[in-house]
Amino acid sequence: MKSSNDLSKVQDEGIILGLLQGAKDKGCEIFVWRFLGGEKHLGLTRIESIRKLRGDFCIVPQPGQERAVQELIGSLNFIDLYVPEYCLLLRCDIKQTDAPQRYYLKIPEFVAQIDRRKSARLNTQGDDSIQVKFSKLPPIPKGIKQQFTKNCFDLSAGGLSFYTSRQESKFFKVGDIDKELQLRAGDIQLNLDGEVTSVIEVEPDEFNGLSYKVWRVSYRFLNIDQISQKNLERFIFKRIKDELHVING
Repeated sequence: MKSSNDLSKVQDEGIILGLLQGAKDKGCEIFVWRFLGGEKHLGLTRIESIRKLRGDFCIVPQPGQERAVQELIGSLNFIDLYVPEYCLLLRCDIKQTDAPQRYYLKIPEFVAQIDRRKSARLNTQGDDSIQVKFSKLPPIPKGIKQQFTKNCFDLSAGGLSFYTSRQESKFFKVGDIDKELQLRAGDIQLNLDGEVTSVIEVEPDEFNGLSYKVWRVSYRFLNIDQISQKNLERFIFKRIKDELHVING
């Protein structure tokens, strides 16, 4: 099934400058990334300054990241950046390097931005490496707990959703709070509490690839800590690499 992540190409100079300025003012984390030996390697930086008249901006490594960033940039003519705060992907020509302290990059003519709602959301349909397990009581009195194991339809650092059958959908009601959702995303294992935010009937059509009607159940996480949230964000970023062709036009 085709992923439904929405990547929009932004070419307006004013919007691009505004996004960069916002990332600078907030001190946002900015990842320099590059494939080496078939694996993605990351270096953490921030924007130090923007020179609109010169058409460039300067990134500096975060403390302890100087060597990692220098090795990633090396002798390249361009570098790929990711700004999680804005779900922003950009490829910039390297204008000047004062390694390992500073790197001056040309302001790009366009960037790609992922439609993010509250956080970056990754379509995971058909991927059994991203699952949630939990138990839930039925809506009838004195019912027996039902055990669920579901492949996630999508995942973000703030929640998840999955498809279920009509019969199973009766177990879920908006506002339900369920304890110990056991989430597995690649090598990440988390136990989280979640609140049901929607239960939506989904008809098959030419876009979603479904062969029969299902119900989509969505949860938001209630108790996710900052470390787990960051780990999920990095996992999602790495998975988004399959759609980075947008950066190349």
